[in-house]
Amino acid sequence: MTRFRLSMTTALLTCQAFLTGPLLAQEAGTIYLEEITLEGRADPAGPVRSADPETLTGSKTAALVTEIPQSVSVISAQDLKTANANKLDGALAFSAGVLGQPYGYDSDTNWIFIRGFAATATGSYQDGLPNFAYGFGGFYVDPFMVERIEVLKGPSSALYGGSNPGGLVNYASKTPTGEPGTDLEVGADEHGRVWASADHQGRFSDVTDYRILGKLERVDGNGAFDAGFHGVGSGSMRRELSGGGSLTLGLDLMKIDETHVGSSWLPYEGTVVAAPFGFISREFNTGEPKHDRYERDQIAARLVWNRPIGDWEFTNTARAAWSKVEEDSVYAYGYSGFSTTPQDAVGTMSRLVFDHSTEAKTLLNDARLERELDVAGTNHRLMLGVDVKYFAMDQVQSSAVGTPLSFANPVYGAAQPAASPYIDQKMSQTQVGFYVQDQIRFGDGWIGTGNLRYDRVKTDVGTNYAAWGGPAPGYDRTDGEFSWRVGLAKELPGGLTAYASASTYFNPEIKADATGTEFPPETGRQFEGGLKWAPNDDLLVTLSAYDLKREDITQSVTAGTYNQLGEVRSRGIELEAQGKLGHGLALRGALTLMDVEIRDDANAALIGKTPYSIPEKTASLQVSWTPEPMPDLTLTGAVRWVGDSWADNENTLKVKGRTLLDLGATYRFGEDWEANLAVENVTDEDYVASCQTAYWCYYGAGRTASLSLRKSF
Repeated sequence: MTRFRLSMTTALLTCQAFLTGPLLAQEAGTIYLEEITLEGRADPAGPVRSADPETLTGSKTAALVTEIPQSVSVISAQDLKTANANKLDGALAFSAGVLGQPYGYDSDTNWIFIRGFAATATGSYQDGLPNFAYGFGGFYVDPFMVERIEVLKGPSSALYGGSNPGGLVNYASKTPTGEPGTDLEVGADEHGRVWASADHQGRFSDVTDYRILGKLERVDGNGAFDAGFHGVGSGSMRRELSGGGSLTLGLDLMKIDETHVGSSWLPYEGTVVAAPFGFISREFNTGEPKHDRYERDQIAARLVWNRPIGDWEFTNTARAAWSKVEEDSVYAYGYSGFSTTPQDAVGTMSRLVFDHSTEAKTLLNDARLERELDVAGTNHRLMLGVDVKYFAMDQVQSSAVGTPLSFANPVYGAAQPAASPYIDQKMSQTQVGFYVQDQIRFGDGWIGTGNLRYDRVKTDVGTNYAAWGGPAPGYDRTDGEFSWRVGLAKELPGGLTAYASASTYFNPEIKADATGTEFPPETGRQFEGGLKWAPNDDLLVTLSAYDLKREDITQSVTAGTYNQLGEVRSRGIELEAQGKLGHGLALRGALTLMDVEIRDDANAALIGKTPYSIPEKTASLQVSWTPEPMPDLTLTGAVRWVGDSWADNENTLKVKGRTLLDLGATYRFGEDWEANLAVENVTDEDYVASCQTAYWCYYGAGRTASLSLRKSF
């Protein structure tokens, strides 16, 4: 709920004079209002109207970003529109400490790293509830459905339970705002992506608003054999309740049907460095047209209910979701003989057939009570809560050795062998967490934040009926974990806030080795300190430094046998700025300097090295300009730099960094028309986004120019 100010200066009222007092000056029947300042509250998950908005991410109770004792980034729906964004992970380039699309463009998954740790599976949230994923079971979120993206950096188990050490990304769903109207949009890009969308809001009554969203999209490019289809739809309703409070209900639907292997799964030699035959084309597809299928069906029902109960405010957030993903693919696994180097002059590649069918279900509920009270000269904002997560998955994974494919002379169409199942298994995880938070204001601008949480996690892994050698028994395990966070902030003159915090996390393991050994959750901690500067509602600058440790990482030692001894430390400095500078100028920028180091490993030779795929230095800057003589035109330019990374944990194979340029223009005309041009990678830079060992490297997207046309009424 962002505070907003409404100023009415020299407003003219030619009606009868019914207002009196010092605010009014009267002259010849005309009433002049002096400046009036009104304080109000807006939805903390709604449209972003300030550089320092209130948010629920990082507190679960509405708090300004500057009041949260961890680094937080907020990306608005308007930012997504300006970029003509087709995926959410591509919208994170101007958030410090965050790497989106580490494996290049992937049409069906939002891949994200935060502070050097993968956040895709256990760091993805929607409306404050986890979008937990395991294997290929999970839930996809489309940019059109999102009102804002919020990134909380660092361990967050004290609020959210089992989660990723680097932090989390929360997607706030679009819901009714109470502002009736309709937005229509059509757009296309140079690679064949075409879309049309509609966003309509209205009122059923004075106390009931609704919102209907829909988008149809043809996806293409990035080396895909054929165009695919994405369709999303959403309906939501918000009702103000008698006695205070409100109820919001929503239903979201998604359908994806595409071919998508594209320009990925390519060897290091031939992409990062030249092979004897040269470089593999960015558009080269290692797949097989007749064996390339990806289908996703997904449905989610969501609820937010809040109401006062005496001196307390009660809030309940819930979501029930189901998804079914079926995929057939063929992809490269090095060169002939599964070698990392070419074995002939035409670059013949080995290929694997991989098919899976995965069904996932989740039930989520977070209920909390909060109130304010004054005790001995201190103000307390107290919150008590309990949340429940249930995730269940039924999966079948199959594989086979596919036919070879030559890069120099690719011949598609060969019949592929039938894939044999190696996983046929059900699993589930239930987490129940009890938590308390107290935000304490005292003295002259001091803010203390304390969190404590206890979780009980039950993991059931069923029998694997397709295991080689016969059915392999599963296991069930129950873990109990405490997590905590303490933070202290001091509000200083000029909109400056200094803060420091310490926090812990845990993340349950879902594996056991061939001997039946089960593993307790991995754990870790973080220390963070920094400065947040918000001199006004239009600008926020955050400087943070952190030391983060991930411990008890389970690692494979031999086939089917694991050890739990891994440790990785990430420490770094982040600088991020976002806001308006005046004279029509606005900026978004980020600088990240990390040191990510393996501290303990089953392979002693890796100690002191940097994990593969992680660039330790990144920087970005986007500047927008709306010329004062032409207020309907906005020009945008950006530069994105990602430093070097490694293709192997031994740090012998380097992947060069890249510098990419973007341009854009938005023009508003006529009766609420808007045209938006966005060009990413203007110079069509050819680069490898990252590698996972010498077998698999991923090209980044080439130049993509897109144009959209919007009409509001």
